[in-house]
Amino acid sequence: MKRSRSRWPILFLLCLLAVGAFAQQSKTKKPAKKTTTQKQAPKKQAPQKQTPKPVAQKTTTPTQPVETAAAPTSAADDEKKVRDMVAFLEYMLNTLGSSGTSARDKEVLVRESYSKVFRDGKVQVEDDLDTERKTITNKDVVAYLKDVDFFFTDVHFEFVIESIKSGTMADGKTFYKVSLRRNLKGTNSEGLPVNNTVPRFLEINYDPQDRDLRIVSIYTNLIDEKGAIEQWWTDLSYEWQEILLRAGNVSDSATYPVIKKIMAIERLDLSNNTYIQNLEPLTEFTNLKKLNLSHTAINDLNPIRSLTDLQELDASFTAVHDLTPLKYSNRLVKLNASHTFIDDISVLERMPLLQQLDLSYTPVTDFTFLQNNTELITLNVETTKIADLTALQPLTKLTTLDLSRTAVKDLSPLKDMKTLVNLDVDSTALQNIAPLSGLEGLVVLSLNATQVTDLQPLQKLTHLQKIYADHAAVRRETADAFIAAHPRVLVIFDSHDLKTWWDALPDAWKEVVSKTMKFGATPAKEELAKLDVVDSINFRGNLEIRDLEPLRKMRRLKVVIAAHTSIRDLTPLQDHKEVRYLDISETEVTDLSPIGNFSKLKVLMADKSKIEKIDPLFGLTNLEKLYTDNTMVHDIIAQEFFEKNPRCLMVYKTIHLNRWWRGLTPEWKTVFRGLMGTDTTTTRENLHVLVEREKMHIKDAPVSDLTALSEFVRPKELHFSGTGISDVAPLANFKMLTSLRITNGPLQQIETLSQLTSLEDLDISNTPIAEIKPLEMLANLKTFNAAGTQIKRLDPLKNLLNLTELDCSNTNVGKLDPVDNLPLKTLKCYNTKVSSRAIENFKQAHPDCNVVYYR
Repeated sequence: MKRSRSRWPILFLLCLLAVGAFAQQSKTKKPAKKTTTQKQAPKKQAPQKQTPKPVAQKTTTPTQPVETAAAPTSAADDEKKVRDMVAFLEYMLNTLGSSGTSARDKEVLVRESYSKVFRDGKVQVEDDLDTERKTITNKDVVAYLKDVDFFFTDVHFEFVIESIKSGTMADGKTFYKVSLRRNLKGTNSEGLPVNNTVPRFLEINYDPQDRDLRIVSIYTNLIDEKGAIEQWWTDLSYEWQEILLRAGNVSDSATYPVIKKIMAIERLDLSNNTYIQNLEPLTEFTNLKKLNLSHTAINDLNPIRSLTDLQELDASFTAVHDLTPLKYSNRLVKLNASHTFIDDISVLERMPLLQQLDLSYTPVTDFTFLQNNTELITLNVETTKIADLTALQPLTKLTTLDLSRTAVKDLSPLKDMKTLVNLDVDSTALQNIAPLSGLEGLVVLSLNATQVTDLQPLQKLTHLQKIYADHAAVRRETADAFIAAHPRVLVIFDSHDLKTWWDALPDAWKEVVSKTMKFGATPAKEELAKLDVVDSINFRGNLEIRDLEPLRKMRRLKVVIAAHTSIRDLTPLQDHKEVRYLDISETEVTDLSPIGNFSKLKVLMADKSKIEKIDPLFGLTNLEKLYTDNTMVHDIIAQEFFEKNPRCLMVYKTIHLNRWWRGLTPEWKTVFRGLMGTDTTTTRENLHVLVEREKMHIKDAPVSDLTALSEFVRPKELHFSGTGISDVAPLANFKMLTSLRITNGPLQQIETLSQLTSLEDLDISNTPIAEIKPLEMLANLKTFNAAGTQIKRLDPLKNLLNLTELDCSNTNVGKLDPVDNLPLKTLKCYNTKVSSRAIENFKQAHPDCNVVYYR
């Protein structure tokens, strides 16, 4: 009901206007053209110490009346309609001046209803509200109406019309000039009584096209606009003149056109000007859109209360204590009131377009007035008394919010702010950040000096880039775990320690780190924090680097290139378990123990280092390449390593392999290139891959000498068929050999087989072998094929208790007694001298053995 009653003054005004002069239509009217003016000498005024305000009042120049088709038809009608217009103005002013009118209704009058009687918002009204003012001052009608509300607690206007005269302008249109006495009675904003009467003049134009009356001017004194403006400029202080000349980008003398140009500026920067004490000269700068007052001596915004086009205002670091003068600045988009004495922000309810607001370091306690500022994008309330964020809950468009150094403990009201990008809660008592778990747009979160211990709620924030956690309750282990799971998120942690570390770094290391991180000699804490996520560093050839201590801070390193430096000890790297590639070639390093736990290491370059043992690497099952050329590492060490890391390529004897390759016969080179696949170049890697093969199958190749295999390191399976090999002596050192097949060839010498005790599979079929005595030492033999040989006796096999498959077909073997006690599963003995009776007896004795026999 209250809202309904508060509408009655406005409804009455509109009804009054509807029955007013010339039956004004409800459609929007076109603004009337400006009246022509006649300049008259101003009345003599008392001297004014205060800076004058210059906009002069224009008056119409009456001419002899001429008839127009659309003009009113009688003098009586003219007077009545003009009187109705004056009555409407009187009522409107009284509605504004009444303490009983709601703020909302006053706002409607100032912003909208005035346009029903005035030509436009730029109509000039000579100020008659300040009785102490000695200088003629004119202002836009909107500014004048605002001042009625601003200057008075409760006031009443009375208009007594003395005369109404009509005339015709040069374009043939009718105008009216009203002479009246205005009485003003009431109480001003300071509580003092007001009662005065002055003469006033109204000029009203008639537009025949729209059949519309509009007030175009209200004044008391007729003055010379040009002279007033020039006098206003002369009375300005030197400092103000210099400021305005610069703002208007003017270098000429301040002529009338120049001054007019200056008064039309839209931007003015007064920041850091300590000579400016007040803003009086700006009263009529109604085109201003951006005004910067920061770090000035300004303490009162009243002089700019009429700047309704203002979009940006910076009053930071001033003594301003009241924002009320901005209550009609409804177009403000950006307001900075930080470091001021503002404690009441109720006026912000009237700024629906506000997008950026800075109230930091102010004594504001009540933030409920922000609930209607739903267009806010940036809000800074650092070091204010805000504790409850409920008032911010409707601000769902916020992207940047600063709550640092406040009493905030609960972030629950922020849980639906999906657009929030930057959030600062530094130096608060905050412990729980769970409400942030759904803010998927969050990019930067500052938790410095808080009680937050858990970063888990941030796990799913895919856009998160930075977390500031200096002096927070977050433990190093928690931060490390988060960084490991989110390597793209920069966690700024222990900045002071990093700064101390940086300051203590030797110059050589500073140069290396700066080059790696791409920052300067004095890196910011964000840059130093990146040390914790840097994944590679290269200082190859820097002989000034003598130790790796600085790398302790780079715990996420995956690639470390320290080749050809003066380092000796790898201990500083012992906790760097993420390292995949390490190059310590041409260094003084002797001990690999510190990297023995590098379970993710794939490549180790240690050429020309001082290492003698590689035992610490035995457990590194992910190691793919190991380079130890020109070190003390040799074949025996390599063989031990391969037992633990059979899939790793070990490059350690390039000089020997190059010499070996050059000495090979063309036939063997052809064989080996066939084994090398598509890449047959003799790089050191390819040669090592060749000699580190575990299996080699050669068929129908014109090779006869196995000495070509002398550089092979770990052969386990050698198969030759249709070759000229006659002697296995060169295989004596291949203790790891488990399968050997030399078939369909001239093999004769097998004495060396007695040394190959790891053999499990032996095939010498279709060779001229007649004696197999060397086999009696092969206790691990499981499969033996001697088919098509000249053997007669199987006696050397009688103790081979692991033998399960035997093929002696097409031989001169006559007895099976030597293998009668063996666990044979398959026996092939067709085309031999073994009798059928012996076969039957063997089958009965070995029912599980598959015997293949025929004669």
